[in-house]
Amino acid sequence: MQQEMHASITLIKGIHLVCKQEEVLSIAAEIMAYLQIRPMASDSLDGITHWWLVQQAIVKNRNLVEQALVQLAQEGKVVARKGPNSEPIYSLERTPGGSKG
Repeated sequence: MQQEMHASITLIKGIHLVCKQEEVLSIAAEIMAYLQIRPMASDSLDGITHWWLVQQAIVKNRNLVEQALVQLAQEGKVVARKGPNSEPIYSLERTPGGSKG
């Protein structure tokens, strides 16, 4: 019983280490993506954490949001109208009376 528990703890620690390594590899890829766009960039650990990685997350999230909006528009759940600068503006379809359609 004690040996089984020790084996289970070792397995959990091993999985935890694999997860940590995957996170490290993901962050390393984000840093390299930032540097590919801005090859002259340099910063401290805090600067990289607070600026570079946040910027990469924003870019990634923007792309995901755009894909989600396109999908919702294709499904007819939202409509895209041309905005003042020709960029699409998304909303629910509204009837002339002002209620949702």
